[in-house]
Amino acid sequence: MPTHDFVYDRYYDDSLYENPCVGICDYTEEDYCKGCKRHMTEIFDWYDYTDEMRVAINKDLKTRRINV
Repeated sequence: MPTHDFVYDRYYDDSLYENPCVGICDYTEEDYCKGCKRHMTEIFDWYDYTDEMRVAINKDLKTRRINV
């Protein structure tokens, strides 16, 4: 049973650090997005994170593996 979230609007995002969303909001059973590989809590809290936390998440996503 796939769950879908909002579609990221890159024209609305005015943050300094790139949002890793690729517009494919489909989740694994472990609540990881199949598109950007972020956990659901990382997606929901993205705009509450500090710049340093966003940089750390983006760095981690380069090597993160999820079971799809």
